[in-house]
Amino acid sequence: MKKALKLALIYLVVLIVGTVAGTILYSFYLNLLDFIAGRDIVFFKDEELFKALFYVLFCMQVFTLPLISYYRIRRPGGILQLVVYIILCLLTWALLMPCSIKLRDYCSRKIKFESTTESLSPNYFRKVDNSVYYFTREFSTNTQGRAPEAPAIIIDTSEEGDVEYRNVADYSSLSLNRKAAPFREIQLKNIFGEDENPVPIDFKLLFSMIIRAYSGGLAHLLTLLSFVLLLCSVYAMTNLFDWRLLNAVMLFITTALILCLNSLYFSAQFYSIKVRLMNNGFLRAFGGFVSEPILFIINCFFALVIIAAGIIKFAVRKHAKKVR
Repeated sequence: MKKALKLALIYLVVLIVGTVAGTILYSFYLNLLDFIAGRDIVFFKDEELFKALFYVLFCMQVFTLPLISYYRIRRPGGILQLVVYIILCLLTWALLMPCSIKLRDYCSRKIKFESTTESLSPNYFRKVDNSVYYFTREFSTNTQGRAPEAPAIIIDTSEEGDVEYRNVADYSSLSLNRKAAPFREIQLKNIFGEDENPVPIDFKLLFSMIIRAYSGGLAHLLTLLSFVLLLCSVYAMTNLFDWRLLNAVMLFITTALILCLNSLYFSAQFYSIKVRLMNNGFLRAFGGFVSEPILFIINCFFALVIIAAGIIKFAVRKHAKKVR
């Protein structure tokens, strides 16, 4: 009983501490994205904290259940611990997740943030491809409805390059802005590298899928249910092997693969494969009941495999104890 209740306490501590720490770190990241050389740095802006809080809270709700499963590897607590884990799963996905989404939507409607986009600062050299930009003064709007402009010295550093002096408009299509994305400063993009998302887990895609599920009817809820069932089934892997370290490694790998699978499914790269598979008559008919029949079948299949493996291992171990 003590171990079962401790699992619930760990869940609460991990969720709260992880959300607070994650919000602070993610707000720093958002601040870094908007950083412009020569401008004042303002940490913990209201808009950044708001975005960070709800994004991190969503991530923590997805991650916390697999995380607390590690406690079960070290401190197995029998059937009561499993019951508490199931209750925590239900509370997370049936109450906490939809409530946090509704709270985010409510706050978005009620709280209005002043969103201002600052132009690039003058007196700094910025290199993009073979060109170096040097703005001689602040950007200003000369014509109503047009992007702000500033005179710039543009140095072509290629072999036959020249120097040009002209007005440059701060459009999103400007190479300095386009190549710097998702950062505002091209120097930061050069420091942190070209790959925006090296890990094939896109929480924004997962978040949009989950939001659609809670507001899109039974068909979308069934797709979400398959994802939740698969994610929560990793608890069955906590006692799959006699070596605890192997259980911990397998738990981490399985959780990562589940998130990768569900992220890649909603990515643009997978769209053409999905269209071809949906030409199958059964999948097309099944699509009338479930919003994403392919993902639903994959998630449910692997969830049942993992749960069955955990039950079989539990039965074999119990039988071995009786024989002794």
